[in-house]
Amino acid sequence: MKGKREREEPCHICGHYHDYEGGEPCSVCGHRLAPPAISSQRASAFPSAVLPSFLYLGSYDHASRSDALKMLEITHILNTVPSCQTLYKNSFEYHTVATAPPDFDECCSFIEKVRSEEGKRVLVHCMTGISRSPAVVVAYLMKQRRWRLTEAYKWVKEHRPETELTSGEATRLQQYELQVLGSSSTGYQPSAAPSHSSASSGGSGDLQFPAQQPGFNWGWRDAPAPSQPKLLPVPVESINFAQQHAGSFVFGGGSEPSSNGGGAGSATMAMES
Repeated sequence: MKGKREREEPCHICGHYHDYEGGEPCSVCGHRLAPPAISSQRASAFPSAVLPSFLYLGSYDHASRSDALKMLEITHILNTVPSCQTLYKNSFEYHTVATAPPDFDECCSFIEKVRSEEGKRVLVHCMTGISRSPAVVVAYLMKQRRWRLTEAYKWVKEHRPETELTSGEATRLQQYELQVLGSSSTGYQPSAAPSHSSASSGGSGDLQFPAQQPGFNWGWRDAPAPSQPKLLPVPVESINFAQQHAGSFVFGGGSEPSSNGGGAGSATMAMES
């Protein structure tokens, strides 16, 4: 029987004595504690650049790293959680939203104000950087860049893989797309939404969303990402998505499955804290 070595405490996973913290495999059962991936270490240190040299997306942890923010030359911070404390008022210009969930129009106005000032950069954050702040950035891309929801979401997801919208935020974004672009790229039907007049732009802090709307379809979320979203001409209402040329990017939506087979059952929804 193998005796104790320098380590007096056994591995908390397999119960045998091996240098699990150093990555040594167990000679009894083969267990090995893999070190964290380099990519995840990098992701934890800096926010994600959604629009390089301008728009960054992250968590409250990112907003608390003053040195990292200054290294990225970030000048403004949009806090999408009213209860979050602003930490460096002497170093950055803050805007904290008035409601939860945040009003998309309010957030877009602040981000656009930053864009109008030459050389300024903004961080948009919530607690985890997973659902609420990504939804705000998607809304901004729809309103100011005129990107469809399907394109804007895929762009944000590609630049911040941690993004996992809750069904409540996804519903708000689908409503917002109808509001700002006049039509839906996901097959969303307004009749399936809660009858709250303020839902599309953020609304009251008392607004509640059910876990899943009737006929809710995640197919648009699971479709492959486009190489780069295209700026759409105005008016958007005149565009017919059924007449796209061969090889163009097509998303699933409505009650029909997405073209790549992605659907509601394959998606994991992370709840925003």
